[in-house]
Amino acid sequence: MAADVFVYLDTVQFSKNGLQNRNQIKTPTGASWLTVPVKHHLGQRLNEIELADAECTQKHWKTLQANYSRTEGFVRWRDELESILKRPYQMLTDLAIASTEWMLGKLETKSRRIKSSDMRNVSGESSKLIASICSELGADEYLTGTGALEYLKSGDFSAINCEIQVQQWTPFKYDQPHAKAGFVADLSTIDLLLSCPDSAATLITEAGGWQQLATK
Repeated sequence: MAADVFVYLDTVQFSKNGLQNRNQIKTPTGASWLTVPVKHHLGQRLNEIELADAECTQKHWKTLQANYSRTEGFVRWRDELESILKRPYQMLTDLAIASTEWMLGKLETKSRRIKSSDMRNVSGESSKLIASICSELGADEYLTGTGALEYLKSGDFSAINCEIQVQQWTPFKYDQPHAKAGFVADLSTIDLLLSCPDSAATLITEAGGWQQLATK
């Protein structure tokens, strides 16, 4: 939401048991995984991953319907969600990008979105790959979460005159369905959107800030 340009990094290696093909929602018993089964072998790029079950998204639609049907966001966007999740997907990235684009639209995100697979002059791995993408886009700031600090090297970015801005995040609570299960943190953004359709964007914006990473 804060970026001018957001890059879908679809050319990196698929990570088994990561978040590339699954996320969590809220149920009466707490958090529950929605997982997209995939066909893959070691070393495949994310944009090469096929769905193993073409019917899985329809199952996910029924699960969302069962757990969120009474939320304000679900009532408002029911038909749109059903349309997205009942499309015939073959590739994981098509599903992932379609669902993410829907959520970004509801958050009124203004960033330009592109796929790394559509960029021609990028190279390298890990930190050098990200720096290469920033260089190709003419970026002077790279916005990152704290997880990437394990592999980012500030020297790769200072070499292209690009600052690294690290997200400063303040967790927040909001009204979720299934209140008896208590508040559950770190769910998919779909939970926030369906629970608080009018305030989701404001809650996210107010919880996040940025701090420049010191050069090493």
